Amino acid sequence: GKDDWLRGKLFPPDVIMKHQSALALTDAQRKTIRAELTALQGKVATVDWDIMEAGLEVQEQISRLPVDRAAVLARAERVFEAENRKKRAWLEMLINIKNQLTPEQVAYLAKVAAEEPPK
Repeated sequence: GKDDWLRGKLFPPDVIMKHQSALALTDAQRKTIRAELTALQGKVATVDWDIMEAGLEVQEQISRLPVDRAAVLARAERVFEAENRKKRAWLEMLINIKNQLTPEQVAYLAKVAAEEPPK
């Protein structure tokens, strides 16, 4: 899939929580994961709104005849920038979570990722 380059290196919170017993997560680790996920959700909600607004502007521009190429591309750039902010926030969360895990926990999750079929 599109995120294969992260596979076995960074781990989504749902995968970690699915294996929390085998990982022997501490309360502090669970709290950190929850805090990171909550912070991400707040950021993503704002960015999703930005994407929606910019997308509507693109739709409006491409509905016109003739289509103003420069105006469409400028507004589309706002969509791309917002999408990149969303991806960056997700990556930042994954890094912050991984930094809370022990080397043994990371090794276990890497093994789990290797055994699961790609999405």
